[in-house]
Amino acid sequence: MGALLVILVVALLLLAAGLQLGAQRRWSCWLLSIFPAFACIAYIHDLVQGSRRIGLAAYQSDRRQLIYALAFLAFSIFTAWRSQWRWLFWIEWIFHAIACGVLVYLVFFWKVFN
Repeated sequence: MGALLVILVVALLLLAAGLQLGAQRRWSCWLLSIFPAFACIAYIHDLVQGSRRIGLAAYQSDRRQLIYALAFLAFSIFTAWRSQWRWLFWIEWIFHAIACGVLVYLVFFWKVFN
């Protein structure tokens, strides 16, 4: 499941870059806001289950990470509203690329080093 999610996120990132280089700037910006929106939904879903179900450490971690995911989502929406500023899109795209790099490392290479 994790490998499929990583492949979809990387494809989404590459599609957004392709649309930005083409004529669809607005669509490319809104396409990048899918990833942080999905992350916020996943964190909220875990938090709704409570600490007894997922464990106290995971609950506290999700609570802290939700703040960053909401900030990431707010930045993505601001970038979509200002789609005429190409430099803002590429800054957001770099943040997404870093997050994708972390996901690729965690899904495909983490078990190798444990």
